[in-house]
Amino acid sequence: MTSIGLVVGCGDDGMQTSQTGVASQTTTATQPTTLDTLGTSEGSESATGTPPTTSEGTMGMTSDSSGVPTSTSESTSTGMVTATMSTTEPSTDTLTTEPPETTTSTSTSETTSSTTDTTTSSTSTTDTTTTTTTDPGTTTEDIPCNEMQVVLTPVVPNVMLVLDKSGSMLSLWDHDANPNTAQVSRWYSLYAVVDQVLTAFNANFNFGMNLFPNKQAVDTYVPGACPVNANVEVPVAPFNKNPILNALPAQNNNTIKGGTPAQAGVLAALNHLKTLDPMIPRAIMLITDGAANCTTGKQPPPLFEDYDQSLHTLVGNAFTQDGIPTYVIGIAIANAVSPVQMDGSPDNINPYEKLNELATQGGTAKPGPEKFYSADNQVELQAALNAIVTDAQSCVIALQDQPGFPQFTKVKIGGVEVPKINDCANENGWKYVDPAPPYVAIELCGTACNSLKQTGEAGVEYYCKPG
Repeated sequence: MTSIGLVVGCGDDGMQTSQTGVASQTTTATQPTTLDTLGTSEGSESATGTPPTTSEGTMGMTSDSSGVPTSTSESTSTGMVTATMSTTEPSTDTLTTEPPETTTSTSTSETTSSTTDTTTSSTSTTDTTTTTTTDPGTTTEDIPCNEMQVVLTPVVPNVMLVLDKSGSMLSLWDHDANPNTAQVSRWYSLYAVVDQVLTAFNANFNFGMNLFPNKQAVDTYVPGACPVNANVEVPVAPFNKNPILNALPAQNNNTIKGGTPAQAGVLAALNHLKTLDPMIPRAIMLITDGAANCTTGKQPPPLFEDYDQSLHTLVGNAFTQDGIPTYVIGIAIANAVSPVQMDGSPDNINPYEKLNELATQGGTAKPGPEKFYSADNQVELQAALNAIVTDAQSCVIALQDQPGFPQFTKVKIGGVEVPKINDCANENGWKYVDPAPPYVAIELCGTACNSLKQTGEAGVEYYCKPG
């Protein structure tokens, strides 16, 4: 629900030495030398139709201490779902039994129906009081309960785009797989694809963006080729298309410079994501055309000629410890061992295999021998990023009202009931996100998650007794 597009500049980083040339809810109930890439060419809403209103939070949701949206009044609006539901008062009627039996019975008091004007949704709620009688001589307990059927949409994930801005991104390629058309730079294609994805999914994700290196990077064989902002270029926020595009170098920019400090770029993105609500799915989409270098603490030539393995540790820990996956997209990645030479690119490593390892450690490995998303032209890059954003859609649904009897809750997708499960990693169905009350969110898993991504909504039914 729980891929994201990340950019890593593997391979030629554009460095060269002198030696080498969320929705609505319906209730129905050395000496510096020029760093230039080898092969780089010259020049180149709700049911009412009214948007949800919010009071706080990145997702625009009111949340309790758990970070998950909660209902605070009879008419509740979150950034994801909006509904009007009636509440009930406990009935004063009780049922007793003859000793020594212990029974549980239910009495239906009344069914109310209220209809508003044509711009609001109608609400019907069945008020039920469940009465429990225990041992003789004890008092009975009335538990008010609403039986409701609601349609909910998933929460909106928080996603950081981490984009490679190394000098090698100015290398030209056959962007449309047509040898009869003019080639364009890899950066030109990346800008176009990011623009398309932000346009298509602007309402489905809260996007942020970070560059590596930053815009101050130089094109010489010195540490100045490796700077990355400690704070991300664009923090995660709803409807963030325009701020992100405005922060990127222009699409036809031909002065992009620098090495491939992928680890620093991802680190800043992770630090930002960790400040956000952990109950809202978080992810990184890393896009790169080379192998990571610019290892912290090193000086040239190892600064550029050694591969930065710390990137793998960082991505692995983010997934296993913080539940933040990293989706990896490689642009024109060679499946071959790199030569040992001072060319501003890590020596004696296979960048293709390194990205395979990175995707596996990031928890997003594809089935088959190719684990990351590889693109050899703009068409494939577009397909890869679209596949990732589809996979990265959330399968977590915030419950606007906590179920009075959580054991009787039912979840349906397309009218088909989804089984309740215990283990999301190995079973198909749904479960409460928290193992114990309060139950404020559910998660759909396996094939149920895939179905949710296709329909975009699920029905949740609250019952006071087995339905």
